[in-house]
Amino acid sequence: MLNHVSKKSGFTLVEVLVVVSIMGILSTVGVASLRGAVINSRMRDCALNTAAFLERIANDANRMSKTLCVKKDNDHRLTAYVTDNCSNLSGAEEFETFAIEAPAKFGCSGPTAISDLEDYSGDDWSTGGALFEPRIGLAATPSEGYLCMQYGSSDVYGMAFKKKNNNMIIPMWKSGSYWNEL
Repeated sequence: MLNHVSKKSGFTLVEVLVVVSIMGILSTVGVASLRGAVINSRMRDCALNTAAFLERIANDANRMSKTLCVKKDNDHRLTAYVTDNCSNLSGAEEFETFAIEAPAKFGCSGPTAISDLEDYSGDDWSTGGALFEPRIGLAATPSEGYLCMQYGSSDVYGMAFKKKNNNMIIPMWKSGSYWNEL
């Protein structure tokens, strides 16, 4: 006598639902982590590019033997002018512009904790502008100051920072509690 036992092939509905649920939870966590990594990467790039732009303006000021003022035009654009005074730009010749993509913006709102930087001092270049005066043998950058950037309304910041005893502009980035040099 033959015993015909049917073998079950495939998955039950409960097993499929459990696997799909687990995949959904893991992909949600992955997307959130990826979004944070993209924001951090964009602010690091923004800080590096802004510092490079300011260094180039300093080199151009020395090369041309002209004083240049870098001032924030709007939340997303800086403009360098050929002028001796950042407070009065009427009639000043526009030299170069630099823009960043939204939602990143120049200027920081909220508690940015800039004062937690070591050897902090200087002016916020996004409000008053930065005057790049040619000097023989030295960079034309102002002696100290910073230009802060923020990603939307998040707590991710970038900065181009100039210390008094340093002859170059340092790009920095902050996500969380500490500023990191790039």
